[in-house]
Formats: sequence, structure tokens, C-alpha cells
Amino acid sequence: MVSRDTLWKGIIEDLAEEMLHFFFPKYTNDIDFTRGFEFLDKELEQILPASETQLRRADKLLKGWLKSGAEHWFLIHVEVQGYADPNFPKRMFQSGYRIQDRYERPMTALAIYTDRPRKYHKSQYKQSFMGTEMIYRFNTFILADHTPEALALSDNIFAVVLEAAWPGLFRSLKDETLLTMQLATARRLLTKGYPTEKIRRIMNFIRFYVRFENKENFPKFESELDQIIQNRKAMGIEEAILHEVEQRGIEKGIEKGIEKGIEKGIKKGIKQGIEGGIQLSKRKVIANGVKNGLSEALLATLTELTLEEVKAVIKTLEEDLPNS
Repeated sequence: MVSRDTLWKGIIEDLAEEMLHFFFPKYTNDIDFTRGFEFLDKELEQILPASETQLRRADKLLKGWLKSGAEHWFLIHVEVQGYADPNFPKRMFQSGYRIQDRYERPMTALAIYTDRPRKYHKSQYKQSFMGTEMIYRFNTFILADHTPEALALSDNIFAVVLEAAWPGLFRSLKDETLLTMQLATARRLLTKGYPTEKIRRIMNFIRFYVRFENKENFPKFESELDQIIQNRKAMGIEEAILHEVEQRGIEKGIEKGIEKGIEKGIKKGIKQGIEGGIQLSKRKVIANGVKNGLSEALLATLTELTLEEVKAVIKTLEEDLPNS
């Protein structure tokens, strides 16, 4: 299993320009993107104590140039730990001053928080004693503050990466909901006209970022994701993603339909069973989504239902709950 730290480091390197446009829109007009970037992973390892390297597996250090010709360094830290770390701001400060001390290069720092505990989502490190004070402020992006539907509105391809990472905020997401969300992200990726090579790299990010509870769902996800890609031209992306959303309910629906078909006619029974299976699958997605705090608008996108239909399903779910 590829670690998420490795995935973040790889995708930041693959999409460095898009990443900077996404997180630093006020400053990108000053960056000379024609000169590209150098990735200074070895330099970063050299300035960090050996005992800290395992805590910084998702760090990236980039060297870029401004249009003025000045050389600047970009420290990108992605916080993907599954636990809250009260020492994280101090680690950011240590990286910053060590880069300054060793290489004497102006730099900016960014922390991308991909966990949910807000208590430790800090944007500065502060130390004071007897009238002396040090404050180190750094840029932050808190994934939990940006919904998938909001990220989907961005034309920047790096927003798709963040959208793919968003379900990782919720450990209690059922496999069915996770599968539906990641396939929906894949659909949007394929419909925005991005370069083929960049699509391929993000598809790989999506493939390996997913963490299903049931291991049997990994090959199923791989197969259905491949089918979306292969059927893009033959079926049309709308038909392909609809197939993905409905797939889990269809098999049960056919089985029930055949049973009903004995009484009502095989053909009609199977058709009704398929339709019922599709609705059952969407109902399960909505139920799990509500449990995990997903918005009604996002659930409507995932299930291809109208907002009113989603609200109606939620209402029936609430009615089905036993009285306390």
C-alpha cells in the first residue's frame, strides 16, 4: 500500500505550478514559471535532525525564481498524520530558520491540514521571555473548511487533488459512499479538458489514496475506475458515472426483480428490480452521507438526484428511525 505521505510528495512535484497558482494566487504573477522548479528533498533532509525525519515525510522544498531574477524557496508541508500534534508549529519554525541559516534564501511556508482536529490547526509559532518575542507565521490550508462542491467549482486541477483527499477526513465513511465520491471526482476530472498526462497522474493519486474497510472493494474500485476511463468516448461520461453510482444496487435489484418476475412476468420484474436496486443504492449513499455530515447539495451531485429528492429521502430516513 502506497502511503499518503508519498502520494502528497509526488503530486506536489507533478503539479507544482498548479499548486502555487491555487495556494498563492496573489503572488503568481511575480513567479517565472518558464524556468521551472528544482526539488530540494536532499537539502531538506540535511537540515533536519535524524530523529525528526519520520515526522516530516510529506515535506517538500522547492526552489523557484521570480521574474525579477531573484531566487526563492518554497517550503510545502502537508500534515497527513492521523493524530493531533501540538508540536507542529514548532517544527514549521525549525524548518524555516534552518533553511535561512544554512542557505540564506528567502522562503515562504505552507501547511496543508488534511485532518479534522481544529485545536492544533495553527498558523504561527510564538515564543516570548522577559521582553523578547519571536513570532513565526506561515500559510495554512485547512481541507475540512472546503467542501467538495466548492472545490469542484475551481478550474485549477490541484482542486481535484484536494477533492479526492477530502473523504479521508472521515474515518466512518462507508465503502459504498467512499466509492461513489471518488468516482464522481474522477468524472469531473475527465470532463474539464486537462492534459492527458496530468489526468493520468491524478487518477493514480485517486487510486491509491482510497482506504476501503473491506479489502475486496479495492479491485472493484480499480475495475470501475478503469471502466469510466475506457467508456469515456464510447458511452459518454454521464452514462459511465451513472453506471458507477448505480452498480452496487443493480445486482440486488436484478435478484429481487427475477423473484417478482415469476409473478408479474420476467421482463417487467427484472426492470422493476433494477430500478429498485438503483434507488436502494442511492438511499444507502444518502444515509451514510447524512451520518458523516455531507451536505444535501453534495449528496444530490453524488446520487444524480434533485435537491428536493434528496431532502425527501432524508425525511423518510428520519421517519424510519425508532422513537426514542
